[in-house]
Amino acid sequence: MKNLIGILLLTVSINSLSQDKFSNVEFDGLKTLVLNAKSGNIYVSGKLSTGETIKTGCDHGACDIKIEYKGKTISKSIGDDISNLTIYEYDLSGDGDKEIIVINEFSDTAYLFIYSYGRGMIQKLFDKEIMMYKTVIKSNYIEFYMPSGLDQVWTYYQGQYWEMTPVKLTDY
Repeated sequence: MKNLIGILLLTVSINSLSQDKFSNVEFDGLKTLVLNAKSGNIYVSGKLSTGETIKTGCDHGACDIKIEYKGKTISKSIGDDISNLTIYEYDLSGDGDKEIIVINEFSDTAYLFIYSYGRGMIQKLFDKEIMMYKTVIKSNYIEFYMPSGLDQVWTYYQGQYWEMTPVKLTDY
């Protein structure tokens, strides 16, 4: 009986310490994994396709990504904590320039951030709390699904995202 209780407690503690990915983000096309940070190891670095180093970390209740470019550091906030953070590069508009896609999971939810980056300048294009709902990133579009189906669509046009509202057509 003591062994069974010990095994049960060990299983529960291992499961509570390991953070499984719960966001549901899909990509339509090729993406490049740049880095993955998890609770307990949030200070991670990776290389962008442009050669710059990108790092993650938290300080005084705020987490961010930092890109080092020619001796200076550019940072962008990505939330209050990191349980599971994944950064990808993905060509959103088919122009050959890759944008930075950040998926940050913490506090039982997930956030999606999209940044345009080039030559030491970073610009936020999109941010949304996506929770655990299906989100599909396509060239020029982001589709956000709720349990009832497609809920919102954002289109990438002239360097920014525009919200499109799906309309159900009914037969008259």
